[in-house]
Amino acid sequence: MAHRLTGIHHIQLAMPVGEEEAGRRFYGDLLGLPEVPKPSELAPRGGIWFRSGELEVHLGVERADFRPATKAHPAFVVTGLDELRERLEEAGYRIDEDVQLEGYRRFHVRDPFGNRLELVEPA
Repeated sequence: MAHRLTGIHHIQLAMPVGEEEAGRRFYGDLLGLPEVPKPSELAPRGGIWFRSGELEVHLGVERADFRPATKAHPAFVVTGLDELRERLEEAGYRIDEDVQLEGYRRFHVRDPFGNRLELVEPA
């Protein structure tokens, strides 16, 4: 085989039309991801992009029949998992516990649009 996958450039999650501010509050303010400008040729589509180091998260506007991702999900590696849990709970987000995996602590949370996210920290 002459080709191979070498990484993930970005993840994209869907959001409803007109909900950019809710996305900024959750992904920017609560999760701490800095917003970056979208390329000018994509900006008219709406949505928001965030980047932290090599991690890039795109929130794309789903114009027809929005449905959140309730099973498929990204798993973000974080530091300060307990502090982040507290911030999310204080902001009114429900934390969903799951089976703990060897070497990691983790939980799930839904973003303001209902997309499932996993937050993991090496134990």
